[in-house]
Amino acid sequence: MPLKWFQCSLIDKPVPIEHCFNCHHCLTLPTLKMMADERAWTGRPSTTQLLNGTMLEFLKITRDYTIDPQKKAFALLGTRHHEELAEVAHGLGLPAEIALSPDGRDIYDLLEPENGAWTLSDYKTWGSYRMVRALGIVKVGKGKDSKFMVNESQKDTWESEMQLNHYRVLLEEHDIKVGRMQVQVTVRDGGLQIARTRGVKDNIYLIPIRRLNDNVVMDYFNRKHWMLVDSLHAYETNPDYLPLPCDNRESWDGARCRGYCEVAEFCPKGMMEQKGVKE
Repeated sequence: MPLKWFQCSLIDKPVPIEHCFNCHHCLTLPTLKMMADERAWTGRPSTTQLLNGTMLEFLKITRDYTIDPQKKAFALLGTRHHEELAEVAHGLGLPAEIALSPDGRDIYDLLEPENGAWTLSDYKTWGSYRMVRALGIVKVGKGKDSKFMVNESQKDTWESEMQLNHYRVLLEEHDIKVGRMQVQVTVRDGGLQIARTRGVKDNIYLIPIRRLNDNVVMDYFNRKHWMLVDSLHAYETNPDYLPLPCDNRESWDGARCRGYCEVAEFCPKGMMEQKGVKE
């Protein structure tokens, strides 16, 4: 079951997408078309799907759901950002925006030659709040004597580590040696006061990504693959079936359920989080 409705800002209720395509009084038709472009389920989950919670992806496949175009604005900018950088990379003769799977999924952003190997890069657009976690920025002291420092133990780039290491393993299966990995992050609110008060001073950051053990990476993705596939098989015989809810990491400690999940209304944990009820 696909994305079926847009949340209409004019009448404050869900409207069938096809109706929006004929109306488009709130946004241009190309904008709405891009926002409605969701990949159909092919039977094989992508890397990004497997990094999400099984419940989230299960519900997006088995339920008709709604998105709010206003909440997709920055994702749209991120897509355009990728496309423009890929176009420049192709002009330089660099491999970019190439799928590692036959069905067009698992798309890496850029490979650059370096010291007899390749550097694998991924482009991200994050807000300063997420940058604080990724960089491990902490504020020390109070008042005028306070300053920002980096606490290595506070750094959290787990999702990017898993994503890029999965791409690396897939590339190396095709005899493409990856030497380094990194994410280039454009800070969505970079240069604004809110970012500066969090210790995020620059607008673009290059963050190195550590190499993980291949078995650890593949065990995770294989486990998540079968969790989703087996859940969909169970749903075929039992339409009331639901997999386990997203864990704390996948649900961003509940924040994703409360404001960033398109299918929270179908999920017991999502509904409780939105009502302010903790499990």
